[in-house]
Amino acid sequence: MKRLLILFLTLILTTACSFTTATQTPPLPTTPVDSAPPTIAPAEATPAAAPSSNGATLFYISGTSHIESKPQTWPDIDAYLAFLRQVTMLGMKWSVGADVGWLEGEARAAELIQKSEAMGVQWDVHAHSAEDRAKVAYLITQLGGHPNSVVSGMLVTELDIVRQPLTYQGFTWTPQVLWGGTLCVAHRPGCDDHSAGLWIPLSAEQYSTHDPNGTLVRVGGGSHQLDDGRALAQAIANGQYAFPVISFTLMVSPTSLTIVESNDGIDQIATFANEMNSYSFVRWANIEETAQAWAEAGSAPSRIEME
Repeated sequence: MKRLLILFLTLILTTACSFTTATQTPPLPTTPVDSAPPTIAPAEATPAAAPSSNGATLFYISGTSHIESKPQTWPDIDAYLAFLRQVTMLGMKWSVGADVGWLEGEARAAELIQKSEAMGVQWDVHAHSAEDRAKVAYLITQLGGHPNSVVSGMLVTELDIVRQPLTYQGFTWTPQVLWGGTLCVAHRPGCDDHSAGLWIPLSAEQYSTHDPNGTLVRVGGGSHQLDDGRALAQAIANGQYAFPVISFTLMVSPTSLTIVESNDGIDQIATFANEMNSYSFVRWANIEETAQAWAEAGSAPSRIEME
């Protein structure tokens, strides 16, 4: 009897333990009170597909300014340096042409030349007198700069003058690139050649005719207007042109810091730059670099008339 009682008690205890184990609730995981909620990075926006041309054309865009000899056309040095800093930070390539009067009369000319060159800005040779071109190159050098080979602005009738090296007080400068040809003085209506694209002028009388044996490359700046640059880029994207290289130049007044003949300033220029960056065929280059790229691409003429 005693043995049966012990067996009965053992059975009861075993059953109770099994029931307790089976019904016990597992502990919940705990989160420290001072822990911050997880940071979820925003999903990256899927970039729009870049417009592209037929794969054969590259669109080279440059920027430039002219500083004339008259003091009322001279820029505020600090404001102009700030502008050049902004456009170069956008990835644009810029050049400046300054006439003799500014180079000799502006007390901070050396500062502007040297600081802008440190940003990657080039200095073209701009003069309203044919005999002053070598002097302009000489003065830029004397002020610590490095003039390039660009004749930035000229009368078409002066073509033969710039076909050979030019000299001033023993200093020799050799033109290789032409930009901004005009048929008459003072930029009267109908005088300026607003064509885009590149070619080598045959002669002053046949300036728009390409000379495959010539050496002076004409870089066309077009109308300089942002909307015309947009239209030209879209035409290239639509396959309207089959030229290997097409050029276009934005031109900004150094005093107002706006596109010439418009009110478009740095904000509009920045918008334009961002739009152009969406095209796979756009290249930013200064005027001289554009001519070099055209020569490397085979020197096929690409003159495009613009109003």
